[in-house]
Amino acid sequence: MASSKDHFRFPSLVRPREVARAVTPLELFFDLVYVFTVSQLSLNLVDQVSVRGIAQTLVLALAVMYAWFMTVWTSNWLDVERRPVQLMLLGLMFASLLMSTSVAEAFGDSPTASLFGDRAALFVIGYLAIQLGRTAFATSVFRGHRLHAHFVNALAWEIATAAIWIAAVFAEGDTRLAIWAVAVLVTYGGVIAGHPLPGKRSPFSSDSQIYAEHLLERFRLFFLIALGETVLTIGNAFAGGPLETERLIALSAAFVGTVSLWWCYFHRAERLGIDAAQGAGDASRIVAIGNYTLIAMVIGIVAIAVGDQLAIADPDLDVTASMTALIFGGPAIFLLAQLAFMRGASGRAPRARIAGCIGLAALALLTSSFSLLLAVMTASAVLLAVAIDDTRPEPSPNG
Repeated sequence: MASSKDHFRFPSLVRPREVARAVTPLELFFDLVYVFTVSQLSLNLVDQVSVRGIAQTLVLALAVMYAWFMTVWTSNWLDVERRPVQLMLLGLMFASLLMSTSVAEAFGDSPTASLFGDRAALFVIGYLAIQLGRTAFATSVFRGHRLHAHFVNALAWEIATAAIWIAAVFAEGDTRLAIWAVAVLVTYGGVIAGHPLPGKRSPFSSDSQIYAEHLLERFRLFFLIALGETVLTIGNAFAGGPLETERLIALSAAFVGTVSLWWCYFHRAERLGIDAAQGAGDASRIVAIGNYTLIAMVIGIVAIAVGDQLAIADPDLDVTASMTALIFGGPAIFLLAQLAFMRGASGRAPRARIAGCIGLAALALLTSSFSLLLAVMTASAVLLAVAIDDTRPEPSPNG
């Protein structure tokens, strides 16, 4: 429990536990940087639709989403109306922009020993500026607070993993991918474990549950950002080519799929999460589930956007194995993430999402004879079917 001394010492930056707040314009402004980030992830993948390209995009997406959600979690404890916090967020916003500008070329084939001569180096500089800058700021601000030791531990982890990220700058190709994959695994492992150190276990507790509604609001806004980027992607793909019937059909199918994603999130899944957070004794558990499932949903959305973009650009193109993974795997990741969240929030597994995943798997096995247009149409049809099922009345807990 925070002492009166804590409250006296940090009234201007750490907001009192009992004070809830809405998402501020600055927080929305910060999130908008990630519109560009998501577009760059899509660009990185559409330029190299292969197993290697998918793996690279996955590693980068996990790193980017970690930078975002750890900033969201930290700022959730702070008074964003105070100038030092605002300046910190604006600095992290610029670092995020640096990181994002390098996503599409972070795995360039030209290694360099110069820290400023490679896009990989710029990606790492931006990423580490976010991680180290935010955590160092929190370590200073929370001095004397019950969570101070948590941020001290987190800073030690960030410094340790920084060496791994930097080492990959001097590698190339698959070696860089492997090193960064290790960095991502260590990073997420540290968060899940609570950033423990020998003899210094993190004091992180479930006290963050009082801010659950604020965090869930940040999640929904970020989800809208990701969907908005999907609309921009398919719109630009259609505008950049000739006006043809098949391309118009592909655009229509992509739009139907995007609307279905929106419906599936807001019509049922989000309401279940809010109801669960309001009535749970440990709302931080709901927030944690929501956080990791949001990451999975964004990854699924990136894959869907790339598949839609390819279909709009060339509807008659034969489907390759990598395209199959994007067109059907993207929706499956999205539905599985929602399945996990809804199961954790309500204790029930929505059957429509299970059926949708089974349907997508079955359709993926038939793609050898599909064109890109037909593949996107069928994948969007599955998402539409799940969305339509969500319009039915929710089953009662005992029903």
